[in-house]
Amino acid sequence: MLPKFFAILSIFICTLIQVHAQVYDCAEEAFQIARDSNRAVLLVFAGSDWCPGCIRFERQILSESDFLDFAGGHLVVLKADFPQRKSLTSAIKKQNAMLAEKYNPDGLFPYLLLVSPDQTVIASLQYNNQSPAEFIDEIKGYLLR
Repeated sequence: MLPKFFAILSIFICTLIQVHAQVYDCAEEAFQIARDSNRAVLLVFAGSDWCPGCIRFERQILSESDFLDFAGGHLVVLKADFPQRKSLTSAIKKQNAMLAEKYNPDGLFPYLLLVSPDQTVIASLQYNNQSPAEFIDEIKGYLLR
């Protein structure tokens, strides 16, 4: 009787827990998860400690629970950061430079792309101080095509 109770209780608790997106900094890991889960990658090119638009996007979208809840079921978020004061490992710097060469050769910040699990660009997204709900709706428009 007791094991059955705990099984039912654990199922109940699991249904209450919402899946939040994790923001990855490792492209290989992010794209592997995208392939395994058949989800698009939101590739965010940011200057986390110097770019005002990037800082605003981080605060108003990437840190908001509504967006994280949506992304947890629909996206893999990959952040290619180019800070000026914060240091990154040499491997992450090299990876981010390669991502920029492939996806952001003009060096735009913030620059937001929806990328398929096979690494082809689905769309370039614009962030113009939308609410999380408005930004989610923009993404949904591309994912439902």
